[in-house]
Amino acid sequence: MTQTCFYQTLAATVTGITLSGLGVLNIAPAQAATFRLSWTGQVLGYQAEGLFSYNETQVDESGIVRRDDLESFNIAFYDPEENLIQEFIDNHLTYSGFNFNFDTQTGKILQEGFSDEPNGIDIGEYNPIFEEEENRVAARFDEEGNLVSANGLNFWSAAPAPEGTAIPHVHLTDFGNDFPDLPIGFGRHLDVAFFTRTTAQLLNDPTAGDEFGQRMIATKVPEADSIFGLGIVSLIWYFTRKKTVN
Repeated sequence: MTQTCFYQTLAATVTGITLSGLGVLNIAPAQAATFRLSWTGQVLGYQAEGLFSYNETQVDESGIVRRDDLESFNIAFYDPEENLIQEFIDNHLTYSGFNFNFDTQTGKILQEGFSDEPNGIDIGEYNPIFEEEENRVAARFDEEGNLVSANGLNFWSAAPAPEGTAIPHVHLTDFGNDFPDLPIGFGRHLDVAFFTRTTAQLLNDPTAGDEFGQRMIATKVPEADSIFGLGIVSLIWYFTRKKTVN
């Protein structure tokens, strides 16, 4: 099956399910560019899959697509056994701290800065519990370096520079311990990805491997088959695991 046929099959399947009453399906307009999101954690292999779209005619001269430019943004997170943890539909509309920046010229998602910066990322959900901690939304830490009291499943970036050189990385964090049975990969995080550290360096274990942490990546979806709807992220996760033949 070709990639185009794969997405046509996905479209037909989702349409059939929608007609059965499982949700409302929105088809992205012709001028919308649609991209698939994917990420795999460096330590335990947690994964993220999703879709986002934007109007190509509305991108400004910078070539950067930001929150207000998005038409849709759906993301789902999976445990190391590929079981769905949680999905977020139209996350750019439902999460006040949402931060996402996509460079249309390079095709890359910007994620090497802190979570609230123009080159950072902050998706999913993050809610500080105490009012006095709301000013720590970006940092996520208190003065002692501990994670602040909060809840939400959150994918976020940071770039501390303890010795003058930034160490960019992303985390998948269950801040409220809403999923206590999930394994912890690094510190208090379900998983992480350090872009400039190998797994062996990160874990101080020479047998852990010499791979660097993976950035979240974007892959363009054929325009004719750009589809969004309730539950679409989970369906894409299922179908992308089907063997395809070019």
